[in-house]
Amino acid sequence: MKELHRKSMELAQKALIARGNGEIDEAIKLAKQAMELEAEAADLVPLDQDAEPTRSVLYRSAASLAYQSKDYKEAQRLIAKGLAGYPPPEIEEELKNLYEDVNFEYHLKIRGVILAPEDFQMSMTGDVVGSGVIFYNEFMRRIESTKTLLDRTIERLMGREYRAGGRISREYQPFVPALSIPRPGSFAISFKLVSPQNQQLALFVQPDKVIEELITGIELMNAGDNKELKTLIGDEKYLTHFVSNVRQMAPDGQKINFVGFTSSKASAGLTKPRKELQELVVSRIEQMPPRERTKIEVEGLLDFAVARDKNIVELTANDDKRYRIHVDEGFEDVVRSYFGADVLITGLYDGEVVYLTDVQPANH
Repeated sequence: MKELHRKSMELAQKALIARGNGEIDEAIKLAKQAMELEAEAADLVPLDQDAEPTRSVLYRSAASLAYQSKDYKEAQRLIAKGLAGYPPPEIEEELKNLYEDVNFEYHLKIRGVILAPEDFQMSMTGDVVGSGVIFYNEFMRRIESTKTLLDRTIERLMGREYRAGGRISREYQPFVPALSIPRPGSFAISFKLVSPQNQQLALFVQPDKVIEELITGIELMNAGDNKELKTLIGDEKYLTHFVSNVRQMAPDGQKINFVGFTSSKASAGLTKPRKELQELVVSRIEQMPPRERTKIEVEGLLDFAVARDKNIVELTANDDKRYRIHVDEGFEDVVRSYFGADVLITGLYDGEVVYLTDVQPANH
């Protein structure tokens, strides 16, 4: 048993080196060979409580290697064998967590989806967050903003000019975000960038680059480093879009007091409430032709888009007064998500039009 385990670990180390060198096929092949040896070693250990934790540790190792070699059915079988013994609580928990990961990827595989090598975790804390539980609206708003930011980051990195409207063409959708289930004991989920099977991967963008850009931008914005944020994103319209969507995810200080993002290479946390995050779009409005404008906040129903002017929407205030709202390029996705909802809008008003600088749910 010890000799089989030793040979398995040698192959597993080679698989790790091959993966680090980008030799994915070789890494899968070596991991499969290592798994076969480790499973053989585990099978030699008697199904006896006195054989623990050796027995369950070997099955956990074998299942992990099966997972690395993308043999998900074998990984499930090996996990079941490990759980069928007398594993210590910590090993039992690790086997169950591994089963969740294996099961997720297995279902992606049979649906024709291949997992990209990178993912990132999003976590939230606050008064409306419990153990694996969160208020629906607080969750959905932040998930939708994250998805939108991923889509726009991919388009920007692929060199597409900012798209003010319309659907994303297929060539700019090399990855599709998928979500894992919430982690026990908190509220943290994982985004996984997956590629549809048989679809050619983007030549100029990789999932780890998309994730790095997203997390770096969030970190710079929370730090108030607008100069570096502008350097990172470059295009003014993409910058407005990024800022407006990150502000949608920002904590309010009570319901949600922290929104964190972590990948294998970087991490960033949104700790500042939206009020403290710089309204970069204001500077663009101030650059417009001179006209007297005053800051205004209006609460009401965002219920109408003016067909002849794609940059104008209308809001019916609580006192039934109607306001024309100018939506700067970069704000479209945020505003679109609030159509038909009661909102609080902030902007600069010239007596005819409100130049939007922020929108959020009413009574937030």
